[in-house]
Amino acid sequence: MKRKMVKKLISVSLVSALAVSMLAACGSGSGSSSEEGGSGSGGDGDVLKVAAFEGGNGAAIWEKIADAFEEETGCKVELTLSSELDQVLTKNIQNGDVPDVVYYNLGQESGFTETMLKENAVADITDVFDDELSGKMLEGILDGTAAQPYGDGKIYLAPIFYTQTGFWYNATLVGEGKEYAVPTTWDEMFELGQQAKADGRALFTYPQPGYFDATIYAMLAQAGGTDFYNNALTYDANTWTSDEGKKVLDTVAQLVSSDNIWADTVSNANTDGGFKINQQAVIDGEALFMPNGSWVVGEMANTTPAEYEWGVMGVPKWSADESQAVYTFTEQMWIPADAANIDLGKEFIKFMYSDTVVDLCLANTTTNAETGEESEAPIVVPVQGAADKLPEGVIKSSFQTGDDVVAVTGTWATTAPIEGLDMKGSVYGPIDSISNGDMTVTEWQEQLVGVWEQCANAME
Repeated sequence: MKRKMVKKLISVSLVSALAVSMLAACGSGSGSSSEEGGSGSGGDGDVLKVAAFEGGNGAAIWEKIADAFEEETGCKVELTLSSELDQVLTKNIQNGDVPDVVYYNLGQESGFTETMLKENAVADITDVFDDELSGKMLEGILDGTAAQPYGDGKIYLAPIFYTQTGFWYNATLVGEGKEYAVPTTWDEMFELGQQAKADGRALFTYPQPGYFDATIYAMLAQAGGTDFYNNALTYDANTWTSDEGKKVLDTVAQLVSSDNIWADTVSNANTDGGFKINQQAVIDGEALFMPNGSWVVGEMANTTPAEYEWGVMGVPKWSADESQAVYTFTEQMWIPADAANIDLGKEFIKFMYSDTVVDLCLANTTTNAETGEESEAPIVVPVQGAADKLPEGVIKSSFQTGDDVVAVTGTWATTAPIEGLDMKGSVYGPIDSISNGDMTVTEWQEQLVGVWEQCANAME
């Protein structure tokens, strides 16, 4: 059957959006959805409305998933694709046009998903992950606050993709036999910074301060262990006044200080599209390291020379004999509580973990807009064995962890709405000011203590 697709043009600058396909196990039923969430069975004539954000993975993958879904189920997919999805959804939902499935991550600058959670506007999808599916998932991937945002044992956010985060670097310059050795500890990292500075290079840059989320999560776990980390996620009052928390703040401040940061980092981080300029600085050898995930390979494919080599390492340790903490970043799919086809939406989410989708994602490519050249840009679904199928190279190595590695996941726990609080801006926004010298570490610490008190009081 021919798929129905709807694209909403928002502005000329819009990159077409990442469409989410519809899943489903649509059976032989032909009924329309009920007011309470739909029948869940589908067939010819059934339409599932999916709204999806386009990121570094490109849009083509979602076209392929949609085709595969429609071929398998006979359901029609109506896609709303946008790189400004939060604006589109805000307008559409206000007009009563609610999608059935949404692909939009936690941690975006708009905080749209967090706002929906705070307003209890996201459906409980715990039953999607029955014994069969949960047994197929990566161990622990459903346990953290990135899947269970209220910490109540119920799943509201489906982790459909994942990557191990860390510091991505220019492996043309850094590595065994290269100009610079790969550092293991923070002392080695900062010694390398002095070497790079003498050579006219910067040690570090960051796309935007929000990219420090995974870094700070990993550093908290590294500094204080799993219990300390989990307590921090739920706003323990001692998080930032403890020796462990203070050590994290002091180290981040040193990392972004004028001794180590690429000079244009802050200005680019606050310019539309400037995050790519900062990422390009690593590719061009002007800065050596940056926090990121494997999506950066596809995101920067158009401006990456053929001879360039990416490298990735975990966030440095304070002591060489410590276990390495690595933060696992997940991308989330969810269902609005007011969706018309909740049951069918749940079936779509199940489809995202099928062998069909796993293989399509691993084979993902991106196309250079200028040259038309295709580059590999595999996406990994968090099911057992998926990462093992990756081709040899830096992306596969970024998913490989040794015996002495502690994987951590989760996000700051969801609270009741707090008027005027911008969580992401409050936690990571000061990093720009720390780098510029406009704020001290003590002032940052005091701000965080206040935010943690607000959030603790708003925990439900």
